[in-house]
Amino acid sequence: MGYGRGINTLAQSMIHTILTLNYVAVGTIALAGFMLGWLWYSPLLFARAWMREMKLTPEKMREIPARGVAKYFGTAFGYMLFSTFGLAVLIRCQGVTHWLSGTGYGLFVGGFVLGVRLLNSSMWEQRSWRLQAITIGHEIALFTLQGALLAVWN
Repeated sequence: MGYGRGINTLAQSMIHTILTLNYVAVGTIALAGFMLGWLWYSPLLFARAWMREMKLTPEKMREIPARGVAKYFGTAFGYMLFSTFGLAVLIRCQGVTHWLSGTGYGLFVGGFVLGVRLLNSSMWEQRSWRLQAITIGHEIALFTLQGALLAVWN
C-alpha cells in the first residue's frame, strides 16, 4: 500500500516537471550538445580516427548527396532533443540547481547508463576499442556538459 502512494507522487512530480520544463533551455542546450558533436567529430579532434575505425574514406563521404546529409543531421538533432529532454527532466525532478551537481548527474548518466549500454552493443558489433572510446567519450562529454548547463538554467 505504501508503494502505490510513492508511485503516484513520482508520476505527479514527473508530469508537473514535463509540463513546466523550460523548453527554450532544452532546445538551446540540445543545440550546444550538437555543436559539441560537431567539434568532437571534426578534424580538430577525432574525425580522422573515427573515419578510419568506421572504414570510411573521404570519397565515400562525398558520395552522400547533400539531401542525405541534411536528413542525417535533422534526425540526429531530433535524437539530441529527446536525450536532452530526458536529462532535463531527471535533473529538474531531483532539484539540481548547481552546475557541479548537474555535471555529476550528466557524468553518471553518460558513463554508467549510456556508456555501459554502448559497450554492450559494441561488444556484439565487434567494434574496436578505439571506436568505442571515441563514441562513448563523446556521450560522456555531451551529458556532462549538458548536465552542468541544465542545472544552471533550471
